[in-house]
Amino acid sequence: MNFLEELEQLRLATPRLYNINIGSENSDYCTHSDKNKNCYLIFAANYNEDSMYGGLVIDSRDCVDNNNCEKSELCYECIDIEKCYDCTFCQLCKNCTECLFCYDCTSCMNCFGCAGLRQKQWCFFNEQLTPEEYKKKLTEFNLRTNANRNRAIELSHQVELKIPHRALTMINCENCVGDMLVNCKNCFACFDVHGSQDCMYMTDCWRTKDSLDIVFSDGTELCYESFSLGLGSYNCNFCNFIRGSSDCEYCELCFNCKNCFGCVGLQNKEFHILNKPYSREEYLKRVVEIKAQMRVNGEYGKHLETTYKFEDTAAAD
Repeated sequence: MNFLEELEQLRLATPRLYNINIGSENSDYCTHSDKNKNCYLIFAANYNEDSMYGGLVIDSRDCVDNNNCEKSELCYECIDIEKCYDCTFCQLCKNCTECLFCYDCTSCMNCFGCAGLRQKQWCFFNEQLTPEEYKKKLTEFNLRTNANRNRAIELSHQVELKIPHRALTMINCENCVGDMLVNCKNCFACFDVHGSQDCMYMTDCWRTKDSLDIVFSDGTELCYESFSLGLGSYNCNFCNFIRGSSDCEYCELCFNCKNCFGCVGLQNKEFHILNKPYSREEYLKRVVEIKAQMRVNGEYGKHLETTYKFEDTAAAD
């Protein structure tokens, strides 16, 4: 039996967490999430408070029904927003306050149904108004009814169609190729990545450095071909669901571990292979031998595949 076959047996035999929700308080049914407080049904979300129903929500407060929302507060039904406050039904907005049904607006306040504006206030469907005129029109629109909300969505979409659209969204980026990048440097083929540097082929990552082929990470460095890494993981390769670990390969569901190879479901462990402890010298020697044999078999470098076939899951029903 080769190493990957032994690892597969270990993965099938080890009890698995129903959820990845680390260091959170009163935050039920949040998955792939860390360090949340008073949150409910948010996914791939870290460092939030009093928020619910969203995905890719980071460092936000009192937010509901948002996707890709970072450092925002009191926002509802928004997509791809950053540093926004009290915004509703907005998309691709940054540093906006009390805006409704806006698209691609930056540093705007008290705007309704606007698109492509910069540093504007008291605008109604891109028309500049006085504060008194704006408040009067807002009251007359009466957003308390579903019919008027749907009408606002339709009218704002018409305004959106009249402005030039950027081919790519990159904010404060240097030498990057991709889309939906914010505060990145030297990133290639990256999408929905924020605050990262010297990375390639990544999606849904925050504060990541010197990494390649990663899906969802936050605060990690020198990682490769892995999924769902967080809490300062360092030099982890071919891993899934790792938090606060370093120098690990082919590991899954390991938290605060160091120098582990082919391990599943460990916490606060070091120098383990297939969940068995070794001395430092034995570990280093054995890992070299395992990697050499894996290279001969053409196995080293392959990503961990799911342990369950699609047809055996509830998704197939």
